[in-house]
This record gives sequence, C-alpha cells and structure tokens, in this order.
Amino acid sequence: KNIKTPMRFYFIHSYYLKAENKENILCQTNFGFNFHSGLIKDNIFAVQFHPEKSHKYGMKLIENFINL
Repeated sequence: KNIKTPMRFYFIHSYYLKAENKENILCQTNFGFNFHSGLIKDNIFAVQFHPEKSHKYGMKLIENFINL
C-alpha cells in the first residue's frame, strides 16, 4: 500500500527462491533475470530482501505489515 514503483529494496546475497504455487507469489524482482522475492500464504508474509535496510520503501513495507 502506498509504495510507488519503481521500488528499491536491499538484497545482501545472491540466494533466491522459486515458488511452486503461483498463488503464493507476493512480488518478484528483476536483477538480470526475474525471481520471486516475496511470498504469501494465509496470514504469513515473507520477503527475500531486507526491508529494515531499504530506506523509505522498507519502512513503508514494515508499516504496511504492522497495519494489516
């Protein structure tokens, strides 16, 4: 909510995942290729990047998590 594109989030490593169920994909990132960088299942949200190190976009994402 209220995060305008393009967004910039901080990734500290080169690990990534591929969701088996497309319904669980929350977001994806392109860094030379597309990969799943956020997942959702029921009331569980997970991101592959570090929102706490991602300046205003990360703080807004954390605020959105808190306000769910």
